[in-house]
Amino acid sequence: MKLLLDPRDLGRVPALPALREHADGDPVVRHLHTVYFDTPDLRLYANGVALRVRREDGRFIQTLKTVNSATSGDSAAVAVRKEWDWTIAGAEPDLTPLEAEGVAVLVPADARGALVPLFTTEFQRTTLLFRPDTLTAIELAVDEGRITAGNACAPISEVELELKAGRVGRLFDAALALQRSVPARIGTESKAEVGYRLVTGRLPTPVLPEPLGLSPVTTVAEAYRHIVRHCLRQLLANEACALAGGDVEGLHQMRVALRRLRTAIRLFRPLVGKPEACHAGDGIRWFIGQLGPAREWDVLLSNVIAPLAASDKAPDGLPALADAVRQARRAPAEDAVRAIQSPRCTGLILALGAWLEDGRWHSGADPALRAQLDRPMASLSGAWLAVQHAKAVKAGKDLSDRDGDEAGAARDRLRRRLRKLRYTVEFFRGLYAESATLPFIGALEAMLDALDADHDAAVARNLLRQLADEVPSHRSAADAAAKWLAKRTGKRRKQSADLWRAFRDMPAFWQA
Repeated sequence: MKLLLDPRDLGRVPALPALREHADGDPVVRHLHTVYFDTPDLRLYANGVALRVRREDGRFIQTLKTVNSATSGDSAAVAVRKEWDWTIAGAEPDLTPLEAEGVAVLVPADARGALVPLFTTEFQRTTLLFRPDTLTAIELAVDEGRITAGNACAPISEVELELKAGRVGRLFDAALALQRSVPARIGTESKAEVGYRLVTGRLPTPVLPEPLGLSPVTTVAEAYRHIVRHCLRQLLANEACALAGGDVEGLHQMRVALRRLRTAIRLFRPLVGKPEACHAGDGIRWFIGQLGPAREWDVLLSNVIAPLAASDKAPDGLPALADAVRQARRAPAEDAVRAIQSPRCTGLILALGAWLEDGRWHSGADPALRAQLDRPMASLSGAWLAVQHAKAVKAGKDLSDRDGDEAGAARDRLRRRLRKLRYTVEFFRGLYAESATLPFIGALEAMLDALDADHDAAVARNLLRQLADEVPSHRSAADAAAKWLAKRTGKRRKQSADLWRAFRDMPAFWQA
């Protein structure tokens, strides 16, 4: 696990009482110089590995290592990487070990002869081994220095916690203890990934959720652990993109991950209880709220301003209105960044991870609940899906009888029910035949997409009205944008009845 710190705080870490009282020996300080190699077209990175040669205590250590993008979705805030090390004669890569079975497929033969140095890392590492209990050993490494690729560079100011022995939950406990003493946030990119980003000049990209790997033999407890880890990983994987600001989808995917996480916790709560981290002010709801306003301005830009500007209906004042929208987004975007970087956010994720991995919600459950948790997930998923489906169908029954504000409220209730159903389907779809789940998911998503578009249109209209009220010179362009938006909304509404019937009449795959 990696934690990012202010450089001014790094020196305090090895001396923290929570670490020193369990230390196994004194801290060791080393200066490390590392060169990363790849082909000019980055074939190794495309294969999910990084090759480096590190000069350490007069020796040269060659390492082939999988990068974070290859990490399993079942790892949450912990990076699980494969690593191969060889002591070699000099500073250039030794190709012979790369021909070994199990390694050769990662470094293709045609790439080995084309390796060139791409970037370097130069940093001071202070390591300390500590044993919080007799079964656990964790190596703490405090790294300070820089990554350099040509004229580009990035600082290294981080703490890595590597589990040498024991349960992964102890990593979260150690990180929480450190974070309570020194401001820190979870790092999601390896040094290799940062280096490659410097080489290519590309900003981090959004990460969509991976398919969940549940199977018919997965127990309820295993499913819960897997689903929550999956949600936490999606949240963390999009942090770099959201902070870089180059693609607004990163922020959106963080909100999706939080909503999926909240759905999972509510779904399993009758069996596992509510995580301790969610009791104090409901941190998940707080976090979603902090990211929401910036996302609303993003939707106005991407769903209204951009397509209207590209059409033949663009009003004269649209460029000035677009500038006003970007200006209005600035403060909410800064609030979102502050929330992501805040101790409250880091503490929430670490506390959730510690609670999940500790497992007392399972091992300490009373016998009746423990028996339920040890059942196959497939024995309960159908009933859970049926409940969510029934609530959605009920919410959609009276849409045609509503008008005005009542219709809007009814559509929003249905949207929320369908969204919860969609997340539940995503959690459990691996337990059922794909031929049965795909038609249902298609009908569900078509209806939900229409309702989401309606919701986004309502939010956009409110923001346009707000801008027009604040700056009267924008009123003409804002009114034109609202009119254009209303026309598109009206066309979409005409299709809603057919979309609803298609979803309502779709066979429930969990009953097959």
